Amino acid sequence: MEAAIFFIFYAGIPALGLLCAFLAGNWIAGRHEANLAQRSHAVAGIRMTDIKHMLDPVSGPQPPRLIVSEVTLGIDHFRGFLGKLKNIFGGEVRSYQATLDRARREVITRLLEEAYLEGFNAVANLRINFVDISGNATMAQKASAVSIIASGTAHYAATEAHQSMNQPMVAATGQ
Repeated sequence: MEAAIFFIFYAGIPALGLLCAFLAGNWIAGRHEANLAQRSHAVAGIRMTDIKHMLDPVSGPQPPRLIVSEVTLGIDHFRGFLGKLKNIFGGEVRSYQATLDRARREVITRLLEEAYLEGFNAVANLRINFVDISGNATMAQKASAVSIIASGTAHYAATEAHQSMNQPMVAATGQ
């Protein structure tokens, strides 16, 4: 009897907590992926490059301007647990890479949405910076969070999207 109680409290409850964290994290990430795919499709016609100047700029109603977007995303508890285990044994922490990739795609999508809403159809000189914002907490207290900042120069380019800029953008739902 004591062995069963010991197993339930010291192994069963933590395993149940990890299972709940895994399911909740995957559900939230799946919802975000679906929302991101819908929003990315809406701004797919906007041209984007990381070179300093577009090759085919055209004049528009407003001059080119700097646009910036920022995303702060935390690692869910299950991926954080896997990352801490991987830290003990060493190697690549793949459980974080999916979250960082999703955050990078989110910040680029927000940047393109801002350019679209301002009336531009191209973004040049795209720059992306990652910043760890976990702070000076001890390893036991440390919550893994990253802030990603994207910037670029919004302007007009001679593309097919330039002809269809009067079409409304699909509104984002959920989040």
